[in-house]
Amino acid sequence: MSKGIGEALIRPMKNALDDMPVHVRQLAEMFRKHGNVHKRNSSDITDLDATDVPSPLQNGWKPDTWTPKDVDRAGKGGRPDPGDYLDADYVKNHLDQFNDGATRIYKTESLDNYGPGNNNTTYVFPTDQLNNLMEQANSPAELAEALGLPDGFFEGADIQLRDFGPDELDGLRMPDGNEGGTDENKWIPGGYLPSGIPEAVIDIPETATGMNNGGYNPSFWPGSPRPLNL
Repeated sequence: MSKGIGEALIRPMKNALDDMPVHVRQLAEMFRKHGNVHKRNSSDITDLDATDVPSPLQNGWKPDTWTPKDVDRAGKGGRPDPGDYLDADYVKNHLDQFNDGATRIYKTESLDNYGPGNNNTTYVFPTDQLNNLMEQANSPAELAEALGLPDGFFEGADIQLRDFGPDELDGLRMPDGNEGGTDENKWIPGGYLPSGIPEAVIDIPETATGMNNGGYNPSFWPGSPRPLNL
């Protein structure tokens, strides 16, 4: 496997952080630890001064508010609204990346059993950026790592994409880390995966259920299915 994805996604985000405020350095350290050691627990995060952080976040984090570490450690169910610590322009620019639509990757078995939502929400990626990432991936394992998915996620499973058009992005917003499906060991405030892929959250109708939680009727599901070819 080549270094293509790592270099294409992470190298452009590297910036000198010596003069950055401590909350940005904390976030940078979170990206480094989550990105380099995916199974490291968030309690291991420390306040080191140097490493990577998506450049918009360098100026997008409000001063004198929650620190990235405080947001992370608040835990699922207790984390604040991203508007409490992220600048409004940053949030708008981030969500503008989804103007052409969004996509979610599903295991078909889970989708059929529970529908496209998790507690009526789901994480999504910008469709165009996910397509570019899939074109760059040299293997399913490389794609899974870039998307923060578990090791072996694509092995032996029937996988499909679901594309949501711009008019189907109900409630499009920054993730706050309290959503169903949030991975406590990998989630980072700011709307990015450790690999630099932007993510957001949308609302899924209560009627979008599966065989195990209310009945299987894909006609109630937002989005359009698309096979995943790796």
